[in-house]
Amino acid sequence: QAVRSYWPGVDDRNLTPDYVGYRPKIAQGDFSIHRTGRVISLLGIESPGLTSSLAIAEQVVALATQS
Repeated sequence: QAVRSYWPGVDDRNLTPDYVGYRPKIAQGDFSIHRTGRVISLLGIESPGLTSSLAIAEQVVALATQS
């Protein structure tokens, strides 16, 4: 339904549900965690991030509680 607002002639048979959006990738290292002002960015975290999730959480808490 939503797509018809900007593409009225779309044929439903040509549509396939899928994921959309940007997946940032970093060229080096496993992942990147940094703070800019009040924003904490976690980039490049994939399956190794599951194993590292507790350590990542500790880093995020440390960054979030910094003045």
